[in-house]
Amino acid sequence: MVSRVGGCRDTVKVLVVKSSDLAKILSEPIEGDETLAKFGKIFEEEYTLANHIYVRKNYSQTPKLFIKKVASRLKSEGIYSKELVIKAYRAYSALLNAGVVGKKPETTFRHYADTIFVAAQPDLYNEAENIYYEFKLYPINNYAKTQARIFAWVLEKPIILVGLREDVNGYLTTEREVLTPPDSLNVSTEELRLIAKPEVFCTKLMKPLKYCSDEV
Repeated sequence: MVSRVGGCRDTVKVLVVKSSDLAKILSEPIEGDETLAKFGKIFEEEYTLANHIYVRKNYSQTPKLFIKKVASRLKSEGIYSKELVIKAYRAYSALLNAGVVGKKPETTFRHYADTIFVAAQPDLYNEAENIYYEFKLYPINNYAKTQARIFAWVLEKPIILVGLREDVNGYLTTEREVLTPPDSLNVSTEELRLIAKPEVFCTKLMKPLKYCSDEV
């Protein structure tokens, strides 16, 4: 069904599948601790922001600002601990030293079949080197690789997957693997429909309406 909405002349209803939801079908994720899950989300968001500042301004104060912001958010979530703050700093340092830098890319959509699209948004895109990164605060596992392969399929570009491995003293080292785009995702449209969410796309851009402007 096509209609007119806002600055977009024509729109169409589609079904969108998130890469993270699809990865759960293709490779079951390891059940984790709720506190660590919240910590991981906070770290991802703040590392991306700190990276943006680091890349643009190269502020010498970025690490201090990063840790201060992480500590504040951990307190607001009721999960603050000195150990998590130290872990955040060590993860920040390990990723930065490994060259995992860039900006958070926009979500990319690729048509799968019928009215179904798959959405992907890796953690970082290094424009200067044309590299996409997906990082995890744990060692690389099958679920992480499956998710990265989906990203690679959607973007039609390799993804560098980076994991963090912790030693007995709590220090972190990085491990990386390059995932190239698979020929297909080998999942039925029936399975995708079960996890897809309805979305209204601009027919010209074939993206959600938030990507449209009055000029479209």
